[in-house]
Amino acid sequence: MKTLRLFALGFMALLAACSQAPQRTNQPPHPGVTVTSEGVRHFQGQVVVGYQDEAALQEALRKLGGREIARIPELKAALLQVPGDALKASRSLKGLPGLRYAEPHLAQPTPPSQDPVEQPGRSGALGPLGNPPDQILDALPQYALDPRHLNAKRAWDLGFEGAGVTVAIIDDAADVTHPDLAPNWAGKAYDPVTDTTYTSPSAWLGFINSNPNIYHGTFVASTVSAARDGQGIAGLAPKTRFLPVAIFQPNYVGDFYVARGIVWAVNNGAQVLNNSWGGLGYGNLVKEAFDYALANGVVVVASAGNSYKDEVRTPAGYPGIIASVAADGNRNKADFSTFGRHVSSAAPGVDVLLANPTWRGGGYGLISGTSFSGPYTAAAAALVKAACPEATPYQVRRALETTTWEGTFSRQKGWGHLNAGNLADLLRQGCAALPPKGSVVRVKVEYFNENGLFPGLLADVTLRGRGLRPGDPNDPTPIYWARTDASGEAWFYEIAPGTYDIYVAGADLALTGGFPEERGTFVGTLVATPGSHAGNPDFKLVRLNASEVNLNPTDPYEPNDNPAQAKPIPYNTTTQMAYIFGQPRDLDYFAFTGTAGDQIRARVYARSSLGGTLDSYLYLLDANGNVLAQNDDIVSGQVTDSEITFTLSTTGTYYLVVTSFTIASNPNAADDSPFNKYRLELRKTN
Repeated sequence: MKTLRLFALGFMALLAACSQAPQRTNQPPHPGVTVTSEGVRHFQGQVVVGYQDEAALQEALRKLGGREIARIPELKAALLQVPGDALKASRSLKGLPGLRYAEPHLAQPTPPSQDPVEQPGRSGALGPLGNPPDQILDALPQYALDPRHLNAKRAWDLGFEGAGVTVAIIDDAADVTHPDLAPNWAGKAYDPVTDTTYTSPSAWLGFINSNPNIYHGTFVASTVSAARDGQGIAGLAPKTRFLPVAIFQPNYVGDFYVARGIVWAVNNGAQVLNNSWGGLGYGNLVKEAFDYALANGVVVVASAGNSYKDEVRTPAGYPGIIASVAADGNRNKADFSTFGRHVSSAAPGVDVLLANPTWRGGGYGLISGTSFSGPYTAAAAALVKAACPEATPYQVRRALETTTWEGTFSRQKGWGHLNAGNLADLLRQGCAALPPKGSVVRVKVEYFNENGLFPGLLADVTLRGRGLRPGDPNDPTPIYWARTDASGEAWFYEIAPGTYDIYVAGADLALTGGFPEERGTFVGTLVATPGSHAGNPDFKLVRLNASEVNLNPTDPYEPNDNPAQAKPIPYNTTTQMAYIFGQPRDLDYFAFTGTAGDQIRARVYARSSLGGTLDSYLYLLDANGNVLAQNDDIVSGQVTDSEITFTLSTTGTYYLVVTSFTIASNPNAADDSPFNKYRLELRKTN
């Protein structure tokens, strides 16, 4: 039998937590250790918050007993080091005034080296023997650029080579010394983890340290910017400059550092961002970073993914991003390529010939994946931006889509396989010939009921173009989705203009808890006008008849924070809704009288059964405060509610103590969320 005196431990832990003031530290030398909890891969002990003001950020630090690692001022986002489980810590901040979001530091994408279709093939002995002459565009043959595929020479002959445009390669560290890339390096390279800008090739190579698992970014960069100089290969936009941003080192550095890399690239002159990476899930911070790019007129391209499936992966699925699928040598979708309604177009992605890093022997290699259709698309976007610098991201997208080989939509290839020659024919007509500008939409959600009007926190907002035909593989009608922030706002940057059906669903009950009828839904219409922008967006106010997200609930049993304040709970009863809330380390005491031989079962109904954020922890104490039994999860990692079955040995007073796993497992951690709701049940089973 454990002899831990829980109430004393809880009081001393609270004092210890209060004595630790939030502090700011220097950057860690590496992103950290990744863990997977509830299917979400994230960095251990790290939380990302979006804050509205400094006071809110400091309050978040205080609540978590954490310290600040770094921040991105442009996005008002900060990375925090916290004690305990980051997923649970981020949930404990839900509803904190002044925070737009709180999420664990996500690490969902996998390194390119773990993707079986993105392995470099043979290098060397890649002469032009057996290749048609029209595939020899520099020294080596490149079928991807020939007149039957990207039709690059037609664009180049008309003077469209991307001169004056900078493309950021957000990937692993590209080789700025490779003979095909050195002439077009923009002179800067960035490590977002240490916030270091490199301007020396030798220093950048020292950072890479000849790691053989870092090669992907070099292949990607050469897709766009390899110089057309009579040696090796050529990129589709051979006069562009490229900026390497190292987000794989070689593993994924995390959403915070990716967002910092995106902001750095925009601030350092990138007009196009290429993102040959992705995963599943929704990250608030990364979406805000891409919104920052789009709001600044920067075109964002992302590879659709290599999942073989019709599915939406991020970042390719965020509104305003150009998603690319991979095509084979016959201009058909590659079998491994992810596809779907959200994709924009296709480009070569099977056995394309690209540059191999010098630290891996240099030269060239064959490689496959949507990772290379994406940068071919980014290069095509650069051709547009070079000709028409004021073209908006949506205009660039539509310029690419309206000049493909096919010119018709399918879920397999979007609007079809890119044709740079057709694109050049459009551009030679002048910038006035570009398609109309896109739209920026701001949706504000409010909840109303008999208690009044409340911010529309945590709502899901879907914009579905009028006339959408569900299940039709050739229907191009756009559809977009975003989530509201703490103020109830959801933004859609650079989307197709037109009339939309707007669907709004109230706060996710998996987070807030409650009944389906309390969530509420809204269906209406919205018009997105061409040329609306971040400074003057199309606006829609949605008032949703739904239960408010209560950020200050009343616990009917408080105060019950120690044995003297314990509230009675008779056998065979269940409490009203109660909360682990209102103080950093809440311990709720309930007392009952038992008889020797009683077999009892105590059950906490919390997140697994009611929704909300509480990962409960339950103790059974005797009259002296000794711990007789304790439980975290009914089924470890699956049912996070708590349950104790026990046979009482003596007659007398007993206590059930409800708290959270975060509080129980770490004396310095706080867990204080208005969504930490539960009900406690006590049964005598004999």
